[in-house]
Amino acid sequence: MEDLIKELITYYFNEAVENIESLPFGLTNYSQVLTVNNNKYVARIYDNHSKNLEKLKFEIELTTFLEQNNLPFKLPGFLIAKTGDRFIELSNGQFGSVVRFIEGEVPDLTQVSDVKEYGKTVGEISVAFKKFKSDVLMQEIKFYKIYNLHQLSNERSVKRFIDQPPFEIESNQLSILIDSLQAVQRNESIIDNLPKQIVHHDILIFNLLIDNQTRKMSGVLDFDFASYDVRALELAICINHLLQFDNDSLANLKLFLDEYSQYMTLTEEEIKWIPFLMQMYYVSLICIYIGQYYSGREIEEYFRFILNQLVIRKQWIEQNEYEFIETLRLRLN
Repeated sequence: MEDLIKELITYYFNEAVENIESLPFGLTNYSQVLTVNNNKYVARIYDNHSKNLEKLKFEIELTTFLEQNNLPFKLPGFLIAKTGDRFIELSNGQFGSVVRFIEGEVPDLTQVSDVKEYGKTVGEISVAFKKFKSDVLMQEIKFYKIYNLHQLSNERSVKRFIDQPPFEIESNQLSILIDSLQAVQRNESIIDNLPKQIVHHDILIFNLLIDNQTRKMSGVLDFDFASYDVRALELAICINHLLQFDNDSLANLKLFLDEYSQYMTLTEEEIKWIPFLMQMYYVSLICIYIGQYYSGREIEEYFRFILNQLVIRKQWIEQNEYEFIETLRLRLN
């Protein structure tokens, strides 16, 4: 990959690269932070199982649109290469790009101010997404179509993985996963009828940057999975993330929703399906990881974490569903 990064750099910069650093996260694409003329950029090589030319062009069009919307935070805008394009096809056929680096730190969801800023940011970007109209084919990555999320993850390959796991999986967790997979398939047509718009799919703190002085959001990152999908899924994903940090109360959720609801509201039917969408999200990620396993990636750590989150979330919803739904209704209708 280092040779591909060096090749990519030649398409963007004449000057010498002063420093190259690895990013500490990210399983889908290979990314490095470059320093050129004291300015930082992110160079990225896209996984060819999950990023074709159509998907890349869509991401470029979407982020360029958002940059023109005067949002109060920055976006990782694509630099124009020497070819005049915002991406490059490399010698091995993979695509690469260079985007602007955004300063900031990961939000701290144990702080009230950061939780509120998180809710505000998700609301703001969701409103901007509603306005987006594509000049090219509208990208669709529908997380409820779980066997279409990765080229190597279809119903047969997922069944093979579950029947003969490459590492030990607790029987109770495996049973919950099988039930959840069946539930997503069973309810696919119902979910398909919920309102849709562009969804980021990954507005987690690891894709957010906050100014350490003002505690205002400075950047939203990684639009790799942004696509046309069920709009309530964005909120479901963010609620899952909040509960990872505070699973025992709804206090942070209420703070988040008070800010989010200043920009977005949902229908009664969407609110009803939020608990299901929260669980479906983890099932979708598991299917993506299974595809990555068959493409040669090491997934055990990620797989175990997400499966454990599915089990935790299922139990939490069973215990808190009534109060949870009422909280959503009070703030989102």
